[in-house]
Amino acid sequence: MRGLLLGLLAVAALPCFAAPAPVPEIAGAIQGAVATRHEIVLGGRTLSYEAIFAETPLADAAGRPLATISATSYIKLPEDPSRPVLFAFNGGPGASSSPLHFGAFGPRLIVAGPDGKKVLADNPQSLLADADLVFIDPVGTGFSRVLPGGDGQPYWSVDGDAKAVLDLMRGWQAEHRRAALFIAGESYGGFRLARMAKDAGDLPVKGLILISPLLDASASSEAVGNDLPYIFELPAMAVTAWKQGKSALRASVPEEIFESARRFAESDYALALLQGDRLEPAERDRVAARMAALIGLPAQTIADNRLRIETQLFLSTLLAEQDKIVGRLDGRVAAPVRRDLPTDRPAAANDPSLGLGQSNVIRSAPATDYFTRELGVPENRDYVSLTLDVNFRWDFHSAGRDELFYVNPTPNIGVLMKAQPEARLLLIGGYYDLAVPLLSARYAVERAGLPMDRVSYAAFESGHSPFEGEEARVRMKSLLRDFLLGR
Repeated sequence: MRGLLLGLLAVAALPCFAAPAPVPEIAGAIQGAVATRHEIVLGGRTLSYEAIFAETPLADAAGRPLATISATSYIKLPEDPSRPVLFAFNGGPGASSSPLHFGAFGPRLIVAGPDGKKVLADNPQSLLADADLVFIDPVGTGFSRVLPGGDGQPYWSVDGDAKAVLDLMRGWQAEHRRAALFIAGESYGGFRLARMAKDAGDLPVKGLILISPLLDASASSEAVGNDLPYIFELPAMAVTAWKQGKSALRASVPEEIFESARRFAESDYALALLQGDRLEPAERDRVAARMAALIGLPAQTIADNRLRIETQLFLSTLLAEQDKIVGRLDGRVAAPVRRDLPTDRPAAANDPSLGLGQSNVIRSAPATDYFTRELGVPENRDYVSLTLDVNFRWDFHSAGRDELFYVNPTPNIGVLMKAQPEARLLLIGGYYDLAVPLLSARYAVERAGLPMDRVSYAAFESGHSPFEGEEARVRMKSLLRDFLLGR
């Protein structure tokens, strides 16, 4: 149920992949919404709410239904139009909203039971006491589907995906007419949110919440010739090495390591990279020695790689003598190297902190049980938490551009926030996130023309999913509650 960033995984893989497995067509969109009533105790008070699952057909220009997009709404009873609403989605692409839905904000959690099996439980940290909630599952995820004779490809693209999600939000707003809309996007969901911001000026947006967001896609080590990714990733590598006992630095908390590495990354390291192949060997070796103390790799390995350590090289090398690999989504995770996993997909898909295994699809039995038994959704198939089959079919070109995913939509947020003078932004990330390094998101936000007096940051001692674990959820609820209430 982790939050996911797999967009760059697919980009890196495109040249070497055979045709991905087809995403199955599923008959019949649900006609109308399915609504049920429930209660939950939050903050010592019993709250009554309505859960509404709605599946919306998506049609082409000729009106032919191609696919569906679905949303699960939670509305406090009696319905109050003065209450804010929070729309939330994850990323992938190919990820459902389940990490935020069942791991962070929703009224029900999926947690490990006494026997280790995943079970459903009430979420005492749900945000439902402070805002109504809408969780969105894009085409091919959750119960959203490709219809017989239809096609999901128009919605498996940067622009098609953003438009489908934004149209769903507009439809919800037209029905419920709220005065304050908040939008939360995690991982590629942050990229989606930034792309949507270009066209969301008609909505009463009061707040944007970016959780471990991909923003500037060029700030990836897959962008050949760009040294920024190495600068952004160094602090995350440093805290990971420290957590894994491979750092020469001593500290009691990860932020001390992070800040020390950030200062070095933005000064001596950046200056060394800027010199390119003109860098003198003596200076290269000095910088390599400092990096070795920070990230736990041999100085010679760092020097041999021209001071530019690719993420996967770091993950596979740090604990190589133990025959272990470190997690990309969460650098605190390390596991024995598995040699039974598919070799025809990117190494990021075999991340031990992702837990994908040999399949390209993760289906959630607890989520399926929740929707069908508790919410009465008439389905006879499994809820899809994640599908790489959608991810591998994603079109990362933006309309009117030839570049492959070399785009940064963050300035759209700046335009939206200037047009909406009450809108604020909250950026949340984890120190141990090597998929979307915390420094990368901050860099994008601080160079996009945003009104910085309305921007706030929060860093968690976590990986890609800052809300994982009860202690983190308590902090997350407090943080977001204050944000929703304008504190």
